[in-house]
Amino acid sequence: ELASAKRKLQNNQMNNGAWPWFEGGPSNRYITQHIITGFGHLKRLNVSSSAVETSQMIQNAINYLDAEFVKEYKDLKKYNKNVDLSKDHLSYTQLHYLYMRSFFPEVDKSKEVQTIIDYYQTQIQKYWLSRSLYAKGLMALVSHRAKDKSTADKILKSLKENSITNDELGMYWKDNKASWFWYQAPIETQALMIEAFGEIQSDTKTIDNLKV
Repeated sequence: ELASAKRKLQNNQMNNGAWPWFEGGPSNRYITQHIITGFGHLKRLNVSSSAVETSQMIQNAINYLDAEFVKEYKDLKKYNKNVDLSKDHLSYTQLHYLYMRSFFPEVDKSKEVQTIIDYYQTQIQKYWLSRSLYAKGLMALVSHRAKDKSTADKILKSLKENSITNDELGMYWKDNKASWFWYQAPIETQALMIEAFGEIQSDTKTIDNLKV
């Protein structure tokens, strides 16, 4: 079954490294990031495959995603002539990319990609407080993996202070509600919180409460 699933992914991957939402569709950046993030999670769980085909598939996708990441940043400057880069320009797609990329530090980055990642890390440091619950979870993990302990700790401290804990529902957030966008999914958001608190603080009591 595992070989079959990998084969399907290989067969559906396009020449540019991306995947479409469905067979025959155009390249889709979000679903490509989502798939590679899935491989990142498997890697963390030590379920990664050392097969040459799989590593080549991941490398090709990351090459495509790196290019898309750079393009969005350049478009920001291209279509906004007087853009103030000190303002908050961290879109959910760029943030999702940073999270995906944080699973693969061993995959080389171009100097340009690293420079833009550094820019967005300063955006996280500056604007994390005003962002959504899901964004804060991603930002905490991205900062932690980038060795920015100060920002990661601040975000987790704030998340803890704004949470609710009771016997019936455990630890949760009142504003974790479903809506139309992919980053407004309550179960995925709660799972992300478990990942963030588990990886950054290893606080067993908090993790158990989150699981409830």
